[in-house]
Amino acid sequence: MKLTERFDEARRNHDMMSILNTSRRKILCPLPGHIHHENTPSFSIVWKKGVQWFRCHGNCGASGDVVDLIGYLRIPAYDPHDLEHRKRALQLLDERYDCAIAIPEKETVLYGDEWYRYLPISAAGEDYARSRGLSDKTIAHFRLGQNGTMLSIPCFEEQRLVGIKFRSIDLAIVGDDRFRAVKGSRQGLFNIDDCRYHTGTVFIVKGEIPAMLLWQMGYKAVAPTSGEGGWVESWRTALALADKIVIGDNDAPGVKLGNKRAALMAAKLVFPPPEYKDIDQWILSAPEKALEQLNTWASGV
Repeated sequence: MKLTERFDEARRNHDMMSILNTSRRKILCPLPGHIHHENTPSFSIVWKKGVQWFRCHGNCGASGDVVDLIGYLRIPAYDPHDLEHRKRALQLLDERYDCAIAIPEKETVLYGDEWYRYLPISAAGEDYARSRGLSDKTIAHFRLGQNGTMLSIPCFEEQRLVGIKFRSIDLAIVGDDRFRAVKGSRQGLFNIDDCRYHTGTVFIVKGEIPAMLLWQMGYKAVAPTSGEGGWVESWRTALALADKIVIGDNDAPGVKLGNKRAALMAAKLVFPPPEYKDIDQWILSAPEKALEQLNTWASGV
């Protein structure tokens, strides 16, 4: 039998869920190279043309057929493009295999590719994003989408989806009704991957839109995605080398919140001029002056 035929036969005759001893098609990634920080299933098993394929939408990003699955599980530094590795994995498929997989403590409906279901963003969503100062490049870079009258804003940490926030594009809606989140989302630090272990200035702002505006202007910026439930240790580690600057809002809640964030992250606290409520309003109203001051803050002057 030709080698290609042996690979085809292996795909037809072996079941990934049996190999992994699970009845689920979405589980925590079982591959040895995957780093786990939470309990969101990112590993999916799907059928394509009568053959099972897997893909991890999280930390390791691996994908392949049942031969690759055994390769990743049993062969150190497995390379799916190395024919000798593939042949060795094929041999291992005929041997007894035992592997322990991680089972989430509780089910969640948030999966690694869920952000994709809200694409493409509509013309109304694009118009709203542009009205907030975001360019088409920024809209695409941050994978903004739409769910009805809500802008969808996904948050990733170590390239893993940790949450999807919705923001109303209807300006008549105010208060807490402006925001929602997909069930299964957890508190995240928006844009943290861009700032991880950065040795220069990182701005900490109130929300995703000002963080995106600052990114668009060439700065490093992060924002908590919901509430103020403390700052997890992994965020402190990721930003440990940075010169952290919190930009507060010019109202009573904004001042209180800015002081809290600055204390939690051992960061410097600054504010826009008093005639502007927040940094994004200042950037839109007086971009040159805002840029000049941002450069001054970033230079430490």
